[in-house]
Amino acid sequence: MPLRTQTRQNLTGLGFVAPWLVALAVFIGYPFLAGLTFSFCDFPPLKGPLFIGTENYAELLRDPVFHRTLGVTLVYASVSIPLGVLLALTLALLLNSRIRGLAFYRVVFYLPHLVPTVVVALLWLWIFNPKFGILNLFLGAGMGAARAWTDRFFDLEAAGRGVLACRWWALALPTVPGILFCVSALPWRVGAGGGRNPVRLWLRVAAWVSAGLACVSVLVALGYRFLPRDMEKLASPGWLSDAASFPSVVPFAPAWALWAIVIMGMWGVGQMAVIYLAKLQDVPFDLYEAADMDGASWWQKTRHITVPLISPVILFNVVMAIIGTFQIFAEPYIMTRGGPEDKTRFVAMFIYDQAFQYQRVGYASAVAWVLFLMIVALTLVAFRVSRRHVYYAGR
Repeated sequence: MPLRTQTRQNLTGLGFVAPWLVALAVFIGYPFLAGLTFSFCDFPPLKGPLFIGTENYAELLRDPVFHRTLGVTLVYASVSIPLGVLLALTLALLLNSRIRGLAFYRVVFYLPHLVPTVVVALLWLWIFNPKFGILNLFLGAGMGAARAWTDRFFDLEAAGRGVLACRWWALALPTVPGILFCVSALPWRVGAGGGRNPVRLWLRVAAWVSAGLACVSVLVALGYRFLPRDMEKLASPGWLSDAASFPSVVPFAPAWALWAIVIMGMWGVGQMAVIYLAKLQDVPFDLYEAADMDGASWWQKTRHITVPLISPVILFNVVMAIIGTFQIFAEPYIMTRGGPEDKTRFVAMFIYDQAFQYQRVGYASAVAWVLFLMIVALTLVAFRVSRRHVYYAGR
């Protein structure tokens, strides 16, 4: 190819990408470097920046408000990132199954990601309303039903006073017969083809349901025994106004208000689930067939085939979750403004307050750079940990 033609093609390509490069340099590159410069300066309103060295960073190390907001952010990240990744993966596995209306379910789970942030915050303000919110309506009904069921076997009033009184014979009554009938039904078969007897299926279902109800009764009774105040609050919590930790016996447990932000964050896991689903479509089906021939269970196939083959996407979603979690701002700012007692004040909100409420642009820039370095460090840790666990085809 002649040199002149090659040069013309290069210039044409640069002409197409030049607007993007200019926008990147002006709207991202310059603020990025300016923020680094301002972090070493005192920048009062209507005046130019005055260089003060590392005083902003020294103040940051001894600022109790920053330490508190950093702790809230770390607790939120430690809860929401694993919960969101697991919930999205579970949804993707369910959506990858062969069920009717699969396309409809995919659209429904992805739609919340398209709702504007302000609308989401206002919507969840009503959902978390302690008097009229739909969440407390269902939660109160569920806790009432659980207590009514548990009262059949335990004296919850005595349990609250420190004595766990149980009518074990009544607790075993619905459980033991179901398990015994299920065991006795194991060898039952009908027809020459060895089909399963429907009676066996229903007995197994009855056994699982009765055992599950018995476990729920024990857990609820133990909750009233060891965490009576938490169990009483669980029936009708004041989500956005309660600063008490839940569960109260766990150190650094999130406050009720912070749990509300975590629950609201699960609203948008549909996007992550769709990304998982796209990768699940690429898993070779013949691997599952070979595992079926070897007698592998569903859990073994998920652990040894599905998860390793989609591990690059899991790493991508974890990294994106780290970045998004540490930058959360709009939802808690609209819903709680950092309250109650700064239990929902995140680092991004602290930066906003310092820059625009207290007019301390230099100090806010220093905090922003510390937050940026934390995100980079956690991302590098995620890549480091994943070296031995992420499988890339062709390597």
